[in-house]
Amino acid sequence: MANGFKVFSTGEVLTAADVNDYLMEQSIGIFANSTARDAQITSPIEGQFCYLADSNVLMLYNGGWANFIGDGDITGVTAGTNLNGGGASGAVTLNLDTTISGVTLTDYAETDVAVTSSSGVVAINMNNGNTGSITLTENITDIDFTNVPGAGVSTFTLQITQHASSAKTVAINAVTVNGGGNVTAKTAGGAGYTVSDGANAIDLVTFLFLDAGTPLLNSLQNFS
Repeated sequence: MANGFKVFSTGEVLTAADVNDYLMEQSIGIFANSTARDAQITSPIEGQFCYLADSNVLMLYNGGWANFIGDGDITGVTAGTNLNGGGASGAVTLNLDTTISGVTLTDYAETDVAVTSSSGVVAINMNNGNTGSITLTENITDIDFTNVPGAGVSTFTLQITQHASSAKTVAINAVTVNGGGNVTAKTAGGAGYTVSDGANAIDLVTFLFLDAGTPLLNSLQNFS
């Protein structure tokens, strides 16, 4: 086994044991790739190192060849606020705790999803965000939501800006949720929803989903 460092004197006999203990077992072989290494080191021993030129990695043998990273100064990863997971060795994973409570948010902004229509159909993917805006260029006959969470309460708030010169309509009786059939969004008192028809008038319409069911619709209208 390796014996550490030795200063050889002039004329000293270099024995086989010296070669093995001070040179062979304490050197790092340099190979073009793992194939060349395995062809030359057919019986590696625990603690042996090698360097592979093709991938520029230092490897250690400990029952098998593995990249040698060495010891860092991080001894563990602890899950902090609103996180879970962590660990002290191996591959460490941190997960966002989806049961977050008691959180205070300051100075935050939500993504404004640019919503468009095609042949009267508006497609809203809630994976992209929970707020969006559209300027009407045609009558809206269908509003199709995808990726609405299947459990719990979720919302999507849509800013609708009326056409600048020719008023368009927005129907809420052909709303689909996650590929389901057409439903009519529910409104307070069953009053329905009629988009404001003034030029460039703005409505804020919020769709609220419970367990991805038929949405409840609330509107603030005629901002101008």
